[in-house]
Amino acid sequence: MRHPAFITGKALTCSLGDNLETILACVKQKQARVDRVLLSLVDPAVVRPYFRIDPQHPVTRNNVETFFYKILFDTIAGAIADAGLQRQEVEDLAIFFGSTSIDIPIYETCYEKSDDDALAHFSQTSYGYGSVVAQTARHFGIKGSCYTFTTACTSSANALLYAASMIEKGDLERALVIGYDLFNNTGIYGFESLRLTATSAYKPFDKYRDGIIMGEACGAVILERRHKKGEDFKYLGGANLCDTANVTTHNTEGDAIAEVIRQAMRNAGVVPGEIAAIKAHATGSEMNDRMEANGMKQVFADQVPPVTGIKPFIGHTVGASGIVEMILFTEAVKKGFIPATLGFTVMDEELMIAPVTENLSIGAGVFILNYFGFGGNCTSLIVGGGG
Repeated sequence: MRHPAFITGKALTCSLGDNLETILACVKQKQARVDRVLLSLVDPAVVRPYFRIDPQHPVTRNNVETFFYKILFDTIAGAIADAGLQRQEVEDLAIFFGSTSIDIPIYETCYEKSDDDALAHFSQTSYGYGSVVAQTARHFGIKGSCYTFTTACTSSANALLYAASMIEKGDLERALVIGYDLFNNTGIYGFESLRLTATSAYKPFDKYRDGIIMGEACGAVILERRHKKGEDFKYLGGANLCDTANVTTHNTEGDAIAEVIRQAMRNAGVVPGEIAAIKAHATGSEMNDRMEANGMKQVFADQVPPVTGIKPFIGHTVGASGIVEMILFTEAVKKGFIPATLGFTVMDEELMIAPVTENLSIGAGVFILNYFGFGGNCTSLIVGGGG
């Protein structure tokens, strides 16, 4: 017997704030809040745009750990409250945590205070793979199993896929799924070294796109077998696979992208004509947009559903993007609209994908959410619901 999995609670902290109503109002009005950071380790004169959670109160070496866990615990508490979980239900939760950096922001600060040399810094990048979920379990008194996923930009998307799969199989009653990435030098300098960071605006799929603008965010959802509100989104199916065409990226023809979308639709029991819209990964980088466009066209030919990209509102939140972008997208659909894609102005004739540039009215439907990361990671999730 296949049990359903519903999103019954959610909470989000990002550059647009920590109140979903306020965040969605900004999205509907096509507003974004972009900060700038100095790349002082390379050149004090180099700055890059960046989507910070709270630019008015910057994190320092003295408060980073406190800030890290406050954001995490407040967001989780918001999701638990939104789902209306009782104490015993909280204790019985299993935790699925997806992140690219895990606790690297804390470790970097401790290294900065120490006398260790650079080799010591780069040979150890965490206090422990499960340290964040262990702290979370202790803080909330959670006694269920804990899992950590670090699969680049698909991390929290995979966390949700596995949590939903375990609920469907009857292994779990409910789960807490988290996506969290906070600013860290390892991440931003890594993207900069690969010449992937944009210098001005975010422009996914645009002919003149020039790269990624990174951001930090924390999102949390509660998955349960039973829905609590008629508008609760249901997980319908998903899939993941690895494209081994390249060490860091994907085959630009989009073969793996097409295959993971097809597998997800088969698992969800839907066909291309039933898809109401696609939340694209839409990083704004040359190669990623190209392979994603090609993959979507392989599946949908000349009838690609409306496509949108969430990142221009909150930045590329790397491993957190699975949960963070799912919350933003599904909550917007509940409000009756697909968000516009900021920054797109000029069609790229080689891609021939034009994301929506104005909010698109929508009702209930079936939607694809795509995530593609370094190392060839490919994850596609399909959800149903809405107003």
